Amino acid sequence: MGRAYTYRCDNCGYEDQFNEGHGFLIRPRSLSSYLKSNLKLFHHKTCSVIERLGKEYKSLFIDAGFKIFKCPHCNLLFEKIEVKIYNDGKIIHRSEFRCTRCWARLKLTNIHRLKKAVCPSCNNSSFRLDRRKMVLWD
Repeated sequence: MGRAYTYRCDNCGYEDQFNEGHGFLIRPRSLSSYLKSNLKLFHHKTCSVIERLGKEYKSLFIDAGFKIFKCPHCNLLFEKIEVKIYNDGKIIHRSEFRCTRCWARLKLTNIHRLKKAVCPSCNNSSFRLDRRKMVLWD
């Protein structure tokens, strides 16, 4: 199950929704389950890594979910599908993301503690969580 959070800019009124969690398609699963589905759910580079590691290791587990990241430099928020690949309980691959504005490495954020961020429309620090519009999804 996942949650959707709506952020709204107090300055310009821009609004965006960010998803977090697992759903029907994006969820933890074994390598064999992922390969049987014949769906390319992730970025093409991530799919290539999964295929390459699948030839090397036979008991891989793929933990995928929607996560919310924040740029430490620009303070912009990003919704990304984070993929962690495990072999025998150890992480052997983790998705990494960069800011589309400054190319800084994005940091996973705790959306529950985040009070405000920078609005991607007007660049004002008035992008705030609208608690009235939180949604549970699956």
